[in-house]
Amino acid sequence: MGRALSVLKLLGSVAGELSGTEIALAVGLSSGTANRIIRALTAEDFIARNPRTDCYYLSRGTVLLGEAAQRGFGIDKMLPLLEQLNAETGESVNLSIRDGNESVVMLRVQSTLPLRFEQRTGARFPLHTTASGKAILAYTPQWENYVAALPPRLHKLTPHTLETPQDLEGAITAVRRRGFSIDEQENVDGVRSVGAPILDSSGNAQAAIVVQVPAVRMPKKRIRELGERAVQIAAEAARFLPVNRTVSR
Repeated sequence: MGRALSVLKLLGSVAGELSGTEIALAVGLSSGTANRIIRALTAEDFIARNPRTDCYYLSRGTVLLGEAAQRGFGIDKMLPLLEQLNAETGESVNLSIRDGNESVVMLRVQSTLPLRFEQRTGARFPLHTTASGKAILAYTPQWENYVAALPPRLHKLTPHTLETPQDLEGAITAVRRRGFSIDEQENVDGVRSVGAPILDSSGNAQAAIVVQVPAVRMPKKRIRELGERAVQIAAEAARFLPVNRTVSR
């Protein structure tokens, strides 16, 4: 089961298709084991084979499963709020969740302005490089333990990426003080972002709403304006979390 899930997560993390050999190498499986898992997932319609390329991609079964998960989590009901924030700001807005050490984009509303940051649903990034990751970590129980377990030097995606666990600890402390996070071109050079946690009834972050803006349109004053508005939208989105719905009855 675990190896099959690894294959599904791998295919979900790439924009295109992968061959059986590429899947085996990426997941660390023998070719025989990888082929057996691929056949089983294909039979259940979780992945499909492109006969032209002899490569594999996520199929209808995973799409339906993802849609059911979004409905259960309330994500589908949050889309109008993202669209509202997009209309107000003119900028790209996304909703991301945490998956292990990564932030995963679940919903996205793209800016229509000529200069904008392109991103796909399903994209994954390290928690420490993103506004969403820092917003979620700041309201995660025992986040200090997560930070303490990180290596002495963090993986850098741009020259601006935080370099040490101590840097991340300082950033998280700042999020808790002001209520929103800032990605200062740490994930993509030339893009500034703000993120606001979507909190459950216990005050723990289940997701984050992020506004992504080309740095040339994001002066310091606008960072605070967009951050505070993202916090307001995130508070509205929290009404749709399953736990919060149960508590409100």
